[in-house]
Amino acid sequence: MEMDDFSWDDIEPCEISSAGTSGVEICNIQYSDEYKLVMGYLIKLMSLKEYSERALILTDQVIKLVPAHYTIWQYRFDIIKFLKKDILKELEWCERVALENQKNYQIWHYRQLLIELYINNNGKFKPEFEYPLIDTMIGEDNKNYHVWAYRKWLVEKFNLYADQREIFFINEMLTKDIRNNSAWNHRFFIFFNNNNKEITKNLIKQEIEFTKNAIDLAPQNPSPWNYLLGIYENEKFNLNLKDLEPFLLKYSNIEEELNDGKIEPLIISTFSLEILAKIYQLNNLSEKSIKIYNLLADKYDPIRKNYWHYKRDNLISI
Repeated sequence: MEMDDFSWDDIEPCEISSAGTSGVEICNIQYSDEYKLVMGYLIKLMSLKEYSERALILTDQVIKLVPAHYTIWQYRFDIIKFLKKDILKELEWCERVALENQKNYQIWHYRQLLIELYINNNGKFKPEFEYPLIDTMIGEDNKNYHVWAYRKWLVEKFNLYADQREIFFINEMLTKDIRNNSAWNHRFFIFFNNNNKEITKNLIKQEIEFTKNAIDLAPQNPSPWNYLLGIYENEKFNLNLKDLEPFLLKYSNIEEELNDGKIEPLIISTFSLEILAKIYQLNNLSEKSIKIYNLLADKYDPIRKNYWHYKRDNLISI
């Protein structure tokens, strides 16, 4: 259906002006005639709180013109709810819009609202219905924050933490791109952020080994280092960060330089250096930590010189 299929004789559209409510035009926006027409009618219907088929058609028209218009998305949802429309068909419509607007946040929030409504109306929603769309969107941009956030919501909503498809998916994503920070964050979420899940020693050991292997592939990739720290610094797991020292020295053989400075150290990863500094501090070897921060600031990571000096000065002042 189109606008022409309805009568509009009873509606006086609002005038669309770039001057806003103040009447002062700071920036002249060249609205198209089509936009001024449909938006004028829609604003009027919204003011009248009309939830009708013709209002629904108008939301479709406006979203095509301005997909990020949050207010229109909310109005459309209110119409869908009021008219008791077929939510599964609305999800199909939303999918088409999503494929044409990859960076749009409102689409994903809207899908959440629709699924929640469907469930509240005693519908049995199958989360696997969402996978083709998510896979397509992430395939187009594997670091699309909005899609990853939606997948996280889906896992939480339907308790998919241990779902084998979810685990296969995250393994596949990291196989394709070991530097995908979004994938690393999602991995930590599905394995360690579920309060209802028993985290076994075997799982922790498995993830430590997985992460070390990933570091072997790309030692200067910050994502697995952060993942490893996330495991070791979690108080629930009762691990000792000091146990990582032999592994760290593989990537930052710094001991000789710290002792006498005669041998040029082999530094493969600045991230391993940073963790070593933490370990030396835990071992009450702050002097070594201070030397590492100076090396990072002056030689190995000078772009963050101020940060390393800040870390060093905090130790000196203790």
